[in-house]
Amino acid sequence: MNNTSFKLALIAILFIFLYTGCINPKKENGEPIARVYDKYLYISEVEDIFPESISPADSIQLLMAYTDRWVKKQLLLNKAEKNLSEGQKNVSSQIEDYRSSLLIFKYEQEFIRQRLDTIVSDEEVDLFYNENASNFILNESIVKALFIKIRLDDPLYEKIKSLYKSSKEDDIKTLDNLAYQVAIKYDFFNDKWIPFSRILRELPEPLNNAERYLLYNKSIEMNDGTHAYLISFRETMHQGQQAPIGFEKKNIQSIIINKRKQRLITNLESKIYTDAKNHNHFNILVN
Repeated sequence: MNNTSFKLALIAILFIFLYTGCINPKKENGEPIARVYDKYLYISEVEDIFPESISPADSIQLLMAYTDRWVKKQLLLNKAEKNLSEGQKNVSSQIEDYRSSLLIFKYEQEFIRQRLDTIVSDEEVDLFYNENASNFILNESIVKALFIKIRLDDPLYEKIKSLYKSSKEDDIKTLDNLAYQVAIKYDFFNDKWIPFSRILRELPEPLNNAERYLLYNKSIEMNDGTHAYLISFRETMHQGQQAPIGFEKKNIQSIIINKRKQRLITNLESKIYTDAKNHNHFNILVN
């Protein structure tokens, strides 16, 4: 945020508060812009909340919203302080636990960032898939399909309709050329498995008994009065079957990488413990 916008925003807010007598400025701490009981929000605490190039009008709106949230938070805090017992208000151990966990987490994430190998070879994917095949069972049907949405009155509609089911290379090339020119939407998932539900979401109306339909049909033709929806299924696999490796590849890569992360953390913890033990940096004083 530029200085002019910032100054205009602060002038506007200060005018509002000072004019209405809502705050009693404490000059030694700078100019306050809000007060809740004996707590003040100062200009210096809000200087960093504004994005670059924000307009004066937007900066005022942002500052007002920030100030309003601050006031509500302080009011709730004041109410909590008054109504909770001393025991309930003693959160120092919880704060320390949170701080410790946060510091450890940040250190572990930085340690991982510096050392993690994120490249997963196809051989690793194949090995993991084969060793864990029973874990990769489809919970929904998947398809390789061609999807076209085109206006019913398009001059090329009939031509495209005559081609979309074909598996001939020349027909596919012709269809590609035509569909890219005139189709409202054209997706050809010829070498990529996708959930059948993704196709169903594109249709203008639900498909009755969709899973059974997929068992006995290789295409779908629908229209909504204006557009035609043409779907040709190149390959299908059904719920309960073992998922193909291509469908699970990204998932397997993520699993392998997460296992590497865990090994790094486990090795880190073990090394820190062993080093500390060897140098007598800790003692366990109970038997």
